[in-house]
Amino acid sequence: MMRGGRKPALRAIEGGLSKVPAPPAGLSVQGRQEWKRAAQDLIDRKVLAKSDLPALEAYATAFGMMRQLQPIAAKAEPIMISKAGGVKTHPAHTGLQKYLALVLRFQGELGLTPASRNRRASQAPTAGDEWEEFDL
Repeated sequence: MMRGGRKPALRAIEGGLSKVPAPPAGLSVQGRQEWKRAAQDLIDRKVLAKSDLPALEAYATAFGMMRQLQPIAAKAEPIMISKAGGVKTHPAHTGLQKYLALVLRFQGELGLTPASRNRRASQAPTAGDEWEEFDL
């Protein structure tokens, strides 16, 4: 079971990546575009390390799938009646909801949402902080 709570602050990484790596093979067009955009944003903020690339790839993959499902879900009725007469959610809407949740989760982990960026800014040490020597 996942537990909620405060995520660790994102800090500038010494030796972090300085240029956007090529997108992994297999990403959709939308996924490759988002890879480039997100990677550049993270590099500009000096928070992207080589070890973050698998998470960035998973994010770009989920983002691409979300973009592919959006037009399908827009054309489909959200509720369907099954052959047995029961009410169920259209599979495109179910899939879109799943990928929207994944995208938001990865954005939070990578520091790509306004809230995760604000959290980082509010946790940055200030000059003369009495706890600065402990790197808290």
